[in-house]
Formats: sequence, structure tokens, C-alpha cells
Amino acid sequence: MDSLTQIVLGAACGEAVAGRKLGNRAMLWGAIGGTIPDLDVFASFFTDEMSATAFHRGFMHSFMFAALAPWLFAWLASWFYHGGVYRKRGYKAAAMVVWILFYLLAAVGINFIPLMVGEGLNWWVLTPTLILGVWLVGNLWTHYWRPDLNLVEAPYRTWVWLFFWSIFTHPILDCFTNWGTQVWQPFADTRIQWTTVSVVDPLYTLPFALLLIVASRLHRSSRTRFWLNWAGIFWGCSYLAYTYLHKIEVNKAFEQTLQAQHIAYKRYLTAPSIFNNIVWYGVAEGDSAYYYSMFGFNDHPPAFSGISVLPKNRELLQELPSDSRAAYFLPWFSNGYYNAIPYHGDTIQVNDLRFGLAGDALTADNNYIFSFLVYKNAAGEWEAVQNRRQQQDTGKFVASMGQLWKRVKGER
Repeated sequence: MDSLTQIVLGAACGEAVAGRKLGNRAMLWGAIGGTIPDLDVFASFFTDEMSATAFHRGFMHSFMFAALAPWLFAWLASWFYHGGVYRKRGYKAAAMVVWILFYLLAAVGINFIPLMVGEGLNWWVLTPTLILGVWLVGNLWTHYWRPDLNLVEAPYRTWVWLFFWSIFTHPILDCFTNWGTQVWQPFADTRIQWTTVSVVDPLYTLPFALLLIVASRLHRSSRTRFWLNWAGIFWGCSYLAYTYLHKIEVNKAFEQTLQAQHIAYKRYLTAPSIFNNIVWYGVAEGDSAYYYSMFGFNDHPPAFSGISVLPKNRELLQELPSDSRAAYFLPWFSNGYYNAIPYHGDTIQVNDLRFGLAGDALTADNNYIFSFLVYKNAAGEWEAVQNRRQQQDTGKFVASMGQLWKRVKGER
């Protein structure tokens, strides 16, 4: 899921393991542990795009990494405190800047959501984020910069368990989304994807974060703090169970829709649309085409709308050598749910249908959400790179988010 959600989950794991010993530092280091697997995105600075895309949610999201990495990070944390690094002014200044910048990025992202769904700037969202920002800066100044920080004493095994749970839970949560997580690396590159929750779902994240923030204001020995943290963990687990029940209902409705329209299919997938778990979509694979439709729990009555037929057009990729990296990467990454359309000249657009369409039907502007451009580079090798021009069409994206929000509210 998104980085903020992983930070919240990691912080809760840190608090559960070491909150009594470390106080809010347990949340801080848990949040850092929950972020570590997503540092694999920096692979894009060192290799080509196909390799970097394949590496994301690869080894650093595996059970093997979760078993090995905590020993190293526990040693680093022990050195950091035993060596007194955390008390030095230069470090404290740098840490304050990082946390303030991170909060600004998170606040901008949260306030941008109402704009994306066409509601405009929302003062009910903006005001709390401004107040929380002022509170954050004031607390950093009063309780972090000015005083001498207390000594931190925790055994090495406590650090190991803190980092293990904050790192281990990261790929587990990612498995609930539709990207695919390679938890069995380096032994297999199988991508686990249960597709019950969106990669960004505020209803999962915000209540969890609020409970954690309130808990952080209480003394480390407080029983209320203990129960608030576990209430957040319980909320997260309960919400995931709720999304699984949604998926069962959506699967049943999609099967009935396909049967009613006499559509023969080999397999299908269903997944929630972005930012919510109310509007879902389904993609079924036939012999020569895919069949796409959307479902809304707030529709009257709840049902899948009309079916869009998406031709596979695999013949467009016939010049792609079977032994090329692109020929392996495209079906592997998309789990075989992909089609092709002409783009420009010899370039072909390959659409990953696991991410659906921006809307409940295919339109003339090919409103696929996630696609690759496949072409021969200057060296004559076939490459597949993300079609960022399509993804950066802000106007189309905002319009589609507005339509989605109306569907979530039951306005069709």
C-alpha cells in the first residue's frame, strides 16, 4: 500500500513490541522499519526501467529479507544510541527538517484528494492538517530540540523483534493489493496479489493513524496507550477482513453477470477502485478479448454495469522475440491480464488490465490506467517503459476521479 499506511502499520508494530521500553521512539523506529522495504524504488537510479519495476516488491518485500534485515538494523540502532549520535545538535537539526518535510508532503497529499474527486479545497480537511502541523513544529522545538534527550536502553533482541515485525508486516499488507508481491524471493518470482484493498484507502489508514497519534500523547506505561495501539491494529485487521467479504460478494455478482450475458471466460479478477472499497471492477479473460465492468455497493440496486469488450490484439506483439526480456516481463508483471493497441509508428501500447480503466467503459481516448510502451531502442533491443504521458494527463485524471466519487456516493 502507500507509504503513509505502511508507516502507520510499522509504527503500531514498534509500539506493540517496545512501547513500554522506548516510548514514542518505538513508534518512530517501527515507522522507519515499515518504510524500509519500499526503498527498493531507488533501484530506478541504478538500472533500466524494466529491471527496476521487476525489483520493486521483489527481494526487499520477501520473507527472506524480513528474516535477515532486522539483525543488521538492530545493530545500527544499538550503535546509534550507545554512541550518543541521537543527542548531537547536527543530527537533531537534520531530523527535524526531515520530519517537517515529510509532514508537508503528507499534508499536501491528503488535501489533494478532495481536489482530485472534484470537490475543491475542503476546509474540514485543510484546517486539521494546519493545526496538526503547528502542533508538530511546536513539539519538535519544545520536546526534541531544546532539552537533552533521555538515555535509551533496550536490549539487542528488542531491536531485532521491533524491526522484524515492522518489516514482516509490510509485504503481508501489500499482498492485499493488485500490484503483486514477491514474498518467496529469491527462490521464486511468483507475485502474490489478493486484490481486496486499494493501494490507497483512507478508510483503512486514517482511523488507524488517529488512534496511534492519541496513544503517542500518553505515557509509555499507560494501559490506555497500550489498548489504543492495539485498537488501531484491530481496526486494520478488521478492515482487511471486511474487504475480503466485499470481494466474495463482488466475485459472485461478476460471475452471475457473465453468465447472464452468455460470456465464455477462462478466468477473471476483481479489485476495488482507488481510494475506496465501495466501487469495484472485474476483468474476465476470453479467447480473443477481455470483458470489463464495474460494480458499486451504493448502486441502486448493487450490480455490475454494461460490459466493455477489450480485444487482446496479441498479433501486434508478434515481432517481439520470445526470448527477449520484454516478452517475459509483460505477461509476468501483469499476471497475463494485458492487451495491446497501436500507439505511434512501430511503438505498441500494452495495457495492464489488473488496474482497470478510468471509468466504467472504454472510451475513444483509451482510458487505461496503467500501460507500457513497447519499442526497439537504438541498439535494436526491445524495451517496455511506463506510458507516463498517459498517466500525467491531469485533466482526464481529475475528471475520472470526480466520476468515481459520485459512483461511491451512489450518484450515477
